[in-house]
Amino acid sequence: MVQEALVYHSVMIKLFLVLLAINLWVPWIFKSNIMKEVKATRITFFFYSSMVTMVAFTGAVLVLIAEIPWSLGISLMVVSWVFLSIVEIVRSVKLTRLWREGKSAVSMSWRYVMVEIAITVMMILFSTLDHKDAVPLP
Repeated sequence: MVQEALVYHSVMIKLFLVLLAINLWVPWIFKSNIMKEVKATRITFFFYSSMVTMVAFTGAVLVLIAEIPWSLGISLMVVSWVFLSIVEIVRSVKLTRLWREGKSAVSMSWRYVMVEIAITVMMILFSTLDHKDAVPLP
């Protein structure tokens, strides 16, 4: 049961990284048409919120099932989840301001998504090196 929950959490993290990669390139693909950029980015906002919540939920279920004691690794994961949510909200607000002015926000969006990818990769590396909270690679 615990191993299955670890696999689900691992798959959700991998899907989240794929979504971040897609989120990174969507503004570049649609930069010639602002309306398409707005539409595609809003769709990725929805999927981003869903995926970050699924990762947090599978992690919470894993902590409850495996009865893992609270540790520094788990605290850092919660803090990074909150920080990822804040970064995405700030990105959304700044994108909305630029779109209202009729400007494309490719470079600004790219920087925020790169920060999100860096935070996620750092948490994966920290968890893998910690060995207690390691995410398996099926």
